[in-house]
Amino acid sequence: MLRMGWAGESVGILFFMSSMVLKGFFNFTVNYYGKVSAFKEGGYRMGNHSWKIGVGLASMLLGMLLVFQFRTETNVKTYLPQFKTVSELGIKWNRMQTDLDKKETELKSLRQQIQGYNRDEEVKSLQMAAGVTPLRGPGVEITLTDVERPLKSYEDPNLFIVHYDQLELLVNELWAAGAEAVAINGVRLVAQTGFSCAGTTILVGTKKLAPPYTIRAIGDPGTLKAALMIPGGFIESQILPFELGIWIKVQDSLYLPPYKGSSVYNYAEVVPEELEETTNSEMEGEAGADALVSAESWGSVEEGEEP
Repeated sequence: MLRMGWAGESVGILFFMSSMVLKGFFNFTVNYYGKVSAFKEGGYRMGNHSWKIGVGLASMLLGMLLVFQFRTETNVKTYLPQFKTVSELGIKWNRMQTDLDKKETELKSLRQQIQGYNRDEEVKSLQMAAGVTPLRGPGVEITLTDVERPLKSYEDPNLFIVHYDQLELLVNELWAAGAEAVAINGVRLVAQTGFSCAGTTILVGTKKLAPPYTIRAIGDPGTLKAALMIPGGFIESQILPFELGIWIKVQDSLYLPPYKGSSVYNYAEVVPEELEETTNSEMEGEAGADALVSAESWGSVEEGEEP
């Protein structure tokens, strides 16, 4: 037997109530017409045709109820699958919403992991660029020395020794060739490192270095070596004319110590990202104003007036 659910139960209750109404109506009709017939004949005997009228009316009402019940059951059978489909869709929607919430949580977690990874990689890159961490990798090892032969009496000794500007030029050639890190006699070079002459020694940063100078550079070994040996390059212009000694070795693994100097900034400060565009606009405006003042001053000078 097909279970109709709440709709089927409603139809059953309706049919039961209708049958009770029909029964009461039938009894009322029979009694009423029986009394009317008996009254007309001068007694209380039920008329011969009164029950027929009651049965006819009851049958008509019963037929109407049966038709109504049939239509109701037909409508219930028609819409019940739709109710079932809507219920299933609701269940599927809840499941999909739960899965979506779960995926969003997983995505958020992955984004946080990626951001953390990117921050770690960024920190490592900044540490490498700042020279505060030791590094190891392939590259070249260059040894640079003063002239080794005895000088003649007429030769100027200052021409046959390694000067700070030659050492600085060598380092710049290595940077331009793609060196990722450079150290001289164990002193790690960073952005603040400067070169200057200190008598018979060279001041690299705050360290006084004496020959021989050993320069280690991490990068592509072939590219670094070729950059120094190109025609008109460092060796041809700075080494051969002064008979300085130079040895270049390609190394599969070089170790560079960290920078041990001071990295304190007393005047520079970091500009937040959200203020970068504003700061750039202000700088452009200031530059334009300076240019305008300079142009006006130059015009005044041309006319013979004091700027």
